[in-house]
Amino acid sequence: MMTSIFGGIAAALVAVCVTLMLIPIARRIGLVDIPSGGRKVHKKPTALVGGFGILIGVVVVLMGASHVSPELLPVLSAEKWTALIAATIIIFLIGTIDDLHNLSPRVQIIGPIVAAILVSMSGIVVGKITNPSGGVFSFDSFPLFAGVLTFAWLMGMMYSTKLLDGLDGLSTGLSGIGAVMIFALTQTHAYYQPQIGFVALVFAGACFGFLILNFNPARAFLGEGGSLFVGFTLALLAILSGSKIATALIVMGLPVVDVARVIVERKLRGHPVAQGDDQHLHHLLLANGLSHRTAVLLYYFVGFLFGGLALFLQSRGKIILLVILVVIGLLCAQALRRKKI
Repeated sequence: MMTSIFGGIAAALVAVCVTLMLIPIARRIGLVDIPSGGRKVHKKPTALVGGFGILIGVVVVLMGASHVSPELLPVLSAEKWTALIAATIIIFLIGTIDDLHNLSPRVQIIGPIVAAILVSMSGIVVGKITNPSGGVFSFDSFPLFAGVLTFAWLMGMMYSTKLLDGLDGLSTGLSGIGAVMIFALTQTHAYYQPQIGFVALVFAGACFGFLILNFNPARAFLGEGGSLFVGFTLALLAILSGSKIATALIVMGLPVVDVARVIVERKLRGHPVAQGDDQHLHHLLLANGLSHRTAVLLYYFVGFLFGGLALFLQSRGKIILLVILVVIGLLCAQALRRKKI
């Protein structure tokens, strides 16, 4: 465990240092988010380089570990490593182009789709899910279904963290909390996986390191690629740790429910799904008087509380937690919208 903690601290330091070095470069090349009112609540142009800081923090520590103690890393085939690397490059390539040139939603989505397909086809798939009545549902005999489920899971998590990245530190902090919960699971006797735990805590450390610069008032943002990357990595950790999808989903449950609600409402109103608005729960919290920091800390509290509870529950209990989160998310949005009116 101490090795994982040191790895997380190292990743945090690298993420902070790299981001600080990239901020002036981003300003020179125009890789910044310029406030334009409406849904954008920041006050000054802000560098979109946090994702690179987190990525480099993770990569530096994992490469160092591979040379010093290779046994710390999960054993994956060359095909799987290649798919993960290629998917990450594609996410950041499309994301950076979007940050610089504001691509249309139809073009933006190409990167996540290709990344999710590459991972699913490499053999990194959701192999099983726990049966609430006991035992597991294995997909060994249904590889196509496993691939489709994995694709949907990766896309869902990437777009949850992307759309969640509307308040300083919100997406970064929740992704870090999710990774910590997966780390905690991998240290238990029933799910002991020290290699996955090491990677999870390194990723969490990189997120929390960048959070120093991303918490309100933020000195840097994740950027399009970064907001997709944190969701992508959290989704992968849930798969590699033995399909601990429920735990990751519970930590991210409130924003996931919120994203689903907003998408359904846009469809019902006849608005394009990709068209942004101010109806997300975090926007409603701000509109009803909560400060930026308070709204973010509220999300952290819910994610940490429900994620912590999930560590001690079996499948049926986790399903109940998810149902509670759905109810909370819908009721809160409805109540806040009425109060705002």
